[in-house]
Amino acid sequence: MVRLLTLVLGSITVALLFIFVLGTIPSTGLYAFRQQFGPQAFDPLVGIGLAAMLLLTGFSAQVPRLGASKEVALLAMIVALGSAGRVIFVAAPNISPVDWLTLCMGIVFGPLTGFTVGASIMLVSNFWLGHGPWTVYQMVGMGFLGIVGGVMGLFGRRYGRWVLAGIGMVWGFVYGLITSFFWLLIISSVISWTSFGAIWLTGLPFYLLQGTGNAVFLFALGPRTLQMLDRFRGRLTVKIEKAVRMEDEQ
Repeated sequence: MVRLLTLVLGSITVALLFIFVLGTIPSTGLYAFRQQFGPQAFDPLVGIGLAAMLLLTGFSAQVPRLGASKEVALLAMIVALGSAGRVIFVAAPNISPVDWLTLCMGIVFGPLTGFTVGASIMLVSNFWLGHGPWTVYQMVGMGFLGIVGGVMGLFGRRYGRWVLAGIGMVWGFVYGLITSFFWLLIISSVISWTSFGAIWLTGLPFYLLQGTGNAVFLFALGPRTLQMLDRFRGRLTVKIEKAVRMEDEQ
């Protein structure tokens, strides 16, 4: 049942993406409908719907793993720690421990857990920092960092501090690209590369601060965090071995 739900939500996500693409092509009927309906209303609705479907697809895919998993307590603790850290660092624009924790959780526990951690931290922390349309966009952006960590985990769970710091720096700008795409659908009635680039450049100083903060956290704490999480993961892993009777051995 849960797998079917994930498939349905994923299909709706793809459909919304096609709606967005077709709505920007002048030769399509959907473009005419968009103009008649009003880009200021059509674009935000599609953007929020797309972000919400991405989140629901990711969460629904994670549910079967958490149903009988001991990771739940650790996941809740990391989400609480990341949320508190983001609130504490609110005076420093875009600098927080969220990226560090999300990336490390993704590397050790996989892309689904990484996505869940990143998206959940943004959701929970915004109860203090303020909710709005930006919440779902921030959740998607940070959730994708968890997926990046999960992909990295396929090649190993031990990374040096310089590699982690470099990824953290780059991610500050990639996160800006993701959120700028969704902001484009809210504040601009013209969907174009020019308007997208203008929105991204406006936030460039904040992406630089975010990347720098990520680099500092990951350089100082990244390798040690991976080791600690890896040991914890090992304790959660149960190995079932077949018992051999003494008579069989003789």
